[in-house]
Amino acid sequence: MILKEGGNIFKGSQGELLTGRINQADVAPTVKWLEGITGLPLQDGMLGTTGKAPTSGDLDLSVDENKISKDELVAKLSQWAQSKKQDPKQWVRKSGISVHFKTPIAGDEKKGFVQTDFMFGEPTWQKFSLQGGMTGSEYKGMDRHILLASIAKALGYRWSHNYGLLNRESNQPVSKDPDRIAQLLLGVDHTAKDLASVESIHKIIKNRSDYEKLVADAAESFGRAGKKLPEHTVEGSNIWFRNMMNVVTK
Repeated sequence: MILKEGGNIFKGSQGELLTGRINQADVAPTVKWLEGITGLPLQDGMLGTTGKAPTSGDLDLSVDENKISKDELVAKLSQWAQSKKQDPKQWVRKSGISVHFKTPIAGDEKKGFVQTDFMFGEPTWQKFSLQGGMTGSEYKGMDRHILLASIAKALGYRWSHNYGLLNRESNQPVSKDPDRIAQLLLGVDHTAKDLASVESIHKIIKNRSDYEKLVADAAESFGRAGKKLPEHTVEGSNIWFRNMMNVVTK
């Protein structure tokens, strides 16, 4: 998959991580400090579990790609590093849709550093797409994407956290409207809130007759990671399906 969990971009000469986790109480002051050196509105752009979990492995912040380019942000961050007589290459990196910054926690290097990922795109879409797992859940944001991709594949679509729901054959866009995506994947009575987590998605699909097909890829992927789908047993769903078939044929 295309997403990562936790900051691991900045490393020392021996491969050691130069950034660490950040406590929830330090998130808002750190984001406010970042607003000061970038000139960007970032407080409302916190993605995933940033600012929600007791600690975070990095800060995921949405940046409107129509307001500033990656190169322009790199220039701003590099200018800050140079003002501190530092090599910008040790502080700023680019990859994919992101600009990464080795960020002093609350602007104070004595408190250590956290990796900030400035993620370029459409902020409204990113708020939906890049949701993290529920607080305290064993399922992360990555797991939600795996389950969405599995369901989409079974129904003839392709799920992209950047581009929304695509036609599996042509790769052409089908929808980037979260409510419409929920209707296509879960049924006409559902909305974006039903796609918020692995738990909410699974609650809706667990009794469907095509359940095993919907979760096939996800179950395999979860299994490799030592996880199971909520309440998921193959035998249980097969029993439900057989019972339903008996009702229909009577």
